[in-house]
Amino acid sequence: MSDRPDLTSGKPASHTITEVRIRLAPGSGSGLVAFASCVYGGVLLNDIAIRRDPAGHLYLTFPRKLAASGRPHPLHHPIDRGTAAQFEAAVIGQVRQLLGPGEGAAGS
Repeated sequence: MSDRPDLTSGKPASHTITEVRIRLAPGSGSGLVAFASCVYGGVLLNDIAIRRDPAGHLYLTFPRKLAASGRPHPLHHPIDRGTAAQFEAAVIGQVRQLLGPGEGAAGS
């Protein structure tokens, strides 16, 4: 029997984030705080940006490529809210540890 998930079942495979690496961004004027790399289900995902909104909350943006027409094409991103919440908890939690208490309000 194969160890591969059944991709035809319609059920998502259960994955966890096993490693998070943070690279702090130089300066802080643009709202960009850091970049993250994560291992998720055996796949390395790079260049996840951690940004700060005008209210001070931290949030994630995922890499994308722009076509000549200007249309964005995501390179990778969560496909459901549960997976997005996993990334937010792991990545933003790690950034808060690096930056110290009070950085990025809770619930961001």
